[in-house]
Amino acid sequence: MVHATGTHGKATAGPLLPGATRLMSRLLPLVAGLCGIAGLLVFVNPRSVATAFGRFDAWTLLPALLLVLVFYLLQGLRWHLLLRNVGARGRITDNQLINLAGQALTAVLPLGDLTRAVLATRSSGVEFGATAATVTIQELTFTLLVVAAAAPGLAHLPNGVVWMLAVTVGIIAIVALLTVPRLFDVARRSAAATPGVRRFIRDIEVLHVEVRRLLGRRDVLAGAVLDLGRVFCANAALLLILRGLHIESLAWWDVALVLAASFVGGALSLLPGGIGANEASVVGILVMLGVNPAAAAAAAILQRVSLTLVPTVGGSLAYLVLRRRRTLTCHTTTEPHRSRDAFRTVPGASSTLEKLPAVSAC
Repeated sequence: MVHATGTHGKATAGPLLPGATRLMSRLLPLVAGLCGIAGLLVFVNPRSVATAFGRFDAWTLLPALLLVLVFYLLQGLRWHLLLRNVGARGRITDNQLINLAGQALTAVLPLGDLTRAVLATRSSGVEFGATAATVTIQELTFTLLVVAAAAPGLAHLPNGVVWMLAVTVGIIAIVALLTVPRLFDVARRSAAATPGVRRFIRDIEVLHVEVRRLLGRRDVLAGAVLDLGRVFCANAALLLILRGLHIESLAWWDVALVLAASFVGGALSLLPGGIGANEASVVGILVMLGVNPAAAAAAAILQRVSLTLVPTVGGSLAYLVLRRRRTLTCHTTTEPHRSRDAFRTVPGASSTLEKLPAVSAC
């Protein structure tokens, strides 16, 4: 009897347990972030937050959402130009759709913009290290500009200049490690001596070569103007939300500081979309700038809604369009083994590929 039970267990529990484990690994970071938001609301007082929401002028939400849409369109255009520089000759409409689709996945997968690089590789057949380099350059440039825009607002915070310098130095250090041969060689030797990391040496080398080559191109550096446009749109959208909540005391540069805290805090948390950490950073800086905690919490949640609603809706529609047009996986039909093997050498890329919804049936 025990043996029969065990036999049935092998037929059913075996496949179920790995599936349950994968589901938990996907949901756990998202649940942790949502719990963080819930804890923040409880700490602030839900009734006060509801009162702040009741005073919100809803007319400001539509222009804020339009600014967020422009934010993502500028991101897609900048990425399209970078992809062309690494040999991915897709159409701009396709890359815009992939960008939106990737943003929707980033909100639920704890791998950040790695999903965009995987989708771009599936679409174009270009090596993963090259597409990852485009995402790396784009996000480093954007983060640096966000921090630079926050510089005037940092004067209102204790040790604000120190924090700005620390983030800036960190970004410069990452760029130096990826571009300066001697520094990269030291990092490479350290990675080669680290168990669990040495098997990814080849991918790290490809990333180094592509980042260095791209940063040497004038047109790539000039494209940072598009990232600056993203900073402007995100800042203007947050300012509209604050004005809708009748928070009139903050100037443009103060809002830029709040924006920088939200993006940097969310990125450092490594949570999907920075959920939880993003909101906590926004509330913390707003309170330090003299904003009522309840209004600050409402502003953080409304910013999350504006930044998530556009890529979620747009990304879902993008998947439907991409599936219909069959642009993502048709290329891999002719070279399935090379593409899949390339993903298996990238940390987390193969698991990410398995988690992505099928968008083609070539």
